Amino acid sequence: MCNLNNLCKKIDGSCSCCLSESSNIVKPVPIPLINSQEGALIISLFKIITQQNEMIKKISEDARLTSEKINSLSQTLGLKQSKHVEFTSEEVTNPEKLLKILCGNNCQHDYNLQLISDLPSPAFKEKAFSMLLKIVDNNGQNITLPTSTGFTIMLFTTESPPKLMKVNTSGDKIMRGTTDADGNSTVLFRKIVIKEVTSHFRNGCFFMVVAAKNLSNIKPLIIPNFVIKARKLNCDGVPRKKNKVEDEGVMNNEIFS
Repeated sequence: MCNLNNLCKKIDGSCSCCLSESSNIVKPVPIPLINSQEGALIISLFKIITQQNEMIKKISEDARLTSEKINSLSQTLGLKQSKHVEFTSEEVTNPEKLLKILCGNNCQHDYNLQLISDLPSPAFKEKAFSMLLKIVDNNGQNITLPTSTGFTIMLFTTESPPKLMKVNTSGDKIMRGTTDADGNSTVLFRKIVIKEVTSHFRNGCFFMVVAAKNLSNIKPLIIPNFVIKARKLNCDGVPRKKNKVEDEGVMNNEIFS
């Protein structure tokens, strides 16, 4: 009997079973080897990726060391660090967008705020100034409300969306003095002090906003392009002192003029 076929009756090996069996064997397909040029390219790419990883690690370590040195130097000088670092978009906000943010869909108002006194242009950091406003109707006629209501001053940045400024870049409260006032026909903010310069911010200016606290029918006053600069120094490098002015007499004259 043939060793390759149980049904084959020939025992002397003269059968053709071995030929037919071998003819059905599937020959393996040879896999081509990578040539020397492709091998060198792959090795080069691997080296580049390895170098990039090392460079990224080094940059990260340098950034960490720089941050630690800055914090250490700030603590030595007694400076306060801002808790948050914010990234803003390239878009800007205009007064119409800001009004919609403040009032929502209620853009119809019965009364408006009108500025009486002149604002400093520019204002100076840490230098007090006053602001006097009156309440008018949509025709510009003076109005006296039945009861006195509260008003507040706010500062907004010009990026989109705008940011309400509560602290300066040193972490201190950005405004002090008279930031809130009451009135039913006129509103007097007697002493406003801003502790920041606008050159640190987008477009180099703020929106100054005066708004009623509890009445939605009074349109907020939005003052664009409000600039605050560093105080002028005298010859000795000391900020110039402001001359004392009788604010009450000046304001009374403005109110009744």
